[in-house]
Amino acid sequence: MFQCASINEDNAMLERMQQREVYLQEQMARLQHEVEQGKVDRSWMHIPALLFPLLYLWKVLFYIGLLFLLFWNMWLSLNMDQHKEEVEEVQEVEEEEELEQELELEQELELEQELELEQEDEAEDEEDFYECEQTRFIAHRALVKVQERVKKCQLVEEMMNNLLEAFNILCSDSFFPVLMPAAGVGSAFEGWTPPEEDIVYCLLVPMQAPRGHDFIPEVGAEEEALARSSRIRVELLCMCTREKLQRDVLCILHNPEDKLRRIQQPSLLHTLCTGSYLDVQKTVTWFNVQVPTVWTVTSHVYAYDLTVLPSNRSCKLLLKNTLITEKLLVELLFGVQQGHSDIFLSSQNSEASFTPSTVWPQSFAVAEKKFFQYVARNAGPKSCHLSCLRLFAHIQVGTCFSIGTIRTVFFHLLTTTDLENWHRRNFLMQLENILQHLQCCLKDKCLNHFFLGNQLPEEIVLPRNFHAARLLNLFQHLKRDINAYCQALSDFKVLSDRLYTLLLLGE
Repeated sequence: MFQCASINEDNAMLERMQQREVYLQEQMARLQHEVEQGKVDRSWMHIPALLFPLLYLWKVLFYIGLLFLLFWNMWLSLNMDQHKEEVEEVQEVEEEEELEQELELEQELELEQELELEQEDEAEDEEDFYECEQTRFIAHRALVKVQERVKKCQLVEEMMNNLLEAFNILCSDSFFPVLMPAAGVGSAFEGWTPPEEDIVYCLLVPMQAPRGHDFIPEVGAEEEALARSSRIRVELLCMCTREKLQRDVLCILHNPEDKLRRIQQPSLLHTLCTGSYLDVQKTVTWFNVQVPTVWTVTSHVYAYDLTVLPSNRSCKLLLKNTLITEKLLVELLFGVQQGHSDIFLSSQNSEASFTPSTVWPQSFAVAEKKFFQYVARNAGPKSCHLSCLRLFAHIQVGTCFSIGTIRTVFFHLLTTTDLENWHRRNFLMQLENILQHLQCCLKDKCLNHFFLGNQLPEEIVLPRNFHAARLLNLFQHLKRDINAYCQALSDFKVLSDRLYTLLLLGE
């Protein structure tokens, strides 16, 4: 009984404990709900306090964004401007290139048109030029351009000037003439040497008096423009002032000969003169003896072997290039300038059979070369004047008409006719004109000297008395000598026959 009561009490207590536990859980759940509800209510109460910092932050971020957008737009605009400028520059460059290409195309078209016109003109010239089939060979040979000869002339002039420079250096302490740069003269340098002839490269070497000396050309009376026996007198100059100041030389004029002989080289009067006059043969001999030694110090000694050929009034040199089996024949003439003109007293032979060693004939070689240069500039590249002279130089050999006579006729025609008429299409006509002019001169027995009383280009400088001089008739002897006149007429017929035979048959 007692046990059942205790069991019931235990069950009741367990039930109350369970109820108590349920109650406590409900209270805990309610309290937790209230706490959570209270937290939510309090969070809504703090929302305005939290919004103000957020609004301030958003304002800052907003202004920062505006500034960023502003700088972004500025950067874009700058880049756009730069890009636009670059695009414009590229467009300008492209436009310029297009213009250049268009100009080049236009120029090419113009050149093609000009070439076509030139070819048409040349074709017309050929038709006019080759009137006869037989003239083709001689015409082609007469009009060929000798470019290799021009290069050889430049080479020869360069070699000779190097030689003269070395001469002056080695003879600087002596009283020998001072040699100036050489000037190429004659047919090779003027461009009318006949193709089949051996070329002689002729150069004129101007000389100046050494220190303490003076060259005085004597060409005859003052009223005489030309002199047959012109000479060069050598005078001594006082050098006492130089002797005192520089002390590098003794005055030859005012010191005793024994003192001069002991201290310094002899004067020019004691070496290359005969009496008071410069001697051609002594001058040439002095140069010829020194040339082999001087040549060894030039830059061309390894390319060319030099041989001095015998000559009395000029220096003739044979230059051999063993590598290409080439030979060059060079002739050096020595001369003294007449005043400040283009006329020289030279060592060339005169027209007389015998020329004394103290006679220096007048040379017009420099003036003639300048006249050829004037004609070449004004006649144009297709002029036939050199071809005409080259042809007559070939056919006059063996007649009484020297090449000097032919050149005088030729010069007169060049000054009295329009240079445009010397175009290559008029080649045959100009040959006929030269022949007819020579015939008229023979008929009148009159051929005036070209450089006396004639109107010449300004670049040709002549002595004053040349302009006012009387005309000199080169055919004056034909009036006095009937035999010479008959011989001239006979040789003229030979000359004309040779010309027509050469043109028609090429031989």
